[in-house]
Amino acid sequence: MSALYEKGTPHVEGYRDMDVSTVAGVGNGVRLVDVREPSELEGLLGHIAGVERVPLGTVEEACGRWPRDAELVMVCRSGARSGRAAAQLVRKGFHRVMNLRGGMLAWNEAGLPVVRPASASPLLMTDVFDTLLARMRELGSAVPTTTPQVLLQAHGGAPTREQFLRMLELLQAAGQVAVKDPGAWEQVLRGCRDMLAVARPESSAT
Repeated sequence: MSALYEKGTPHVEGYRDMDVSTVAGVGNGVRLVDVREPSELEGLLGHIAGVERVPLGTVEEACGRWPRDAELVMVCRSGARSGRAAAQLVRKGFHRVMNLRGGMLAWNEAGLPVVRPASASPLLMTDVFDTLLARMRELGSAVPTTTPQVLLQAHGGAPTREQFLRMLELLQAAGQVAVKDPGAWEQVLRGCRDMLAVARPESSAT
């Protein structure tokens, strides 16, 4: 049994949160369980090689075949669903359960190896920005399309990933009171967040 569990941060629900770099450093010596839906594993964020595919809704049934002392790292898009899965397993008597902090968003942002469709095209920061503006126009959003442009200009037109994330947070807050379809707006921002996790800065383009 590895010592991975001891490196985690204890969570109030009884499992431990793990940084992506720590999990990646273990290599093939860790059991990863991805609780996203099958389509997500083949989507933009991809999946970690060798991961077990167990959608969140089937975790309680699947875990009946797992030893209670197994070291398990639960994975999802952002760490939220996998945290719920980890808490379920703790309640079932598992005592070496971990949650991948930040999920596949953090894994991609760290530049760690990902299995994704061969047809996936490389993305640049400008692609994320162009997609955001196009989707805002399609939705007829009450949030002016000039808003993200102004926010980007405040950073010299070439923001870092962190600054772009902050911009999405500001747009989310503005959209909560301005847009006609909050659900569609959330999907736009979620999609841009996923794109941003895999996008490269223009300076690294070849």
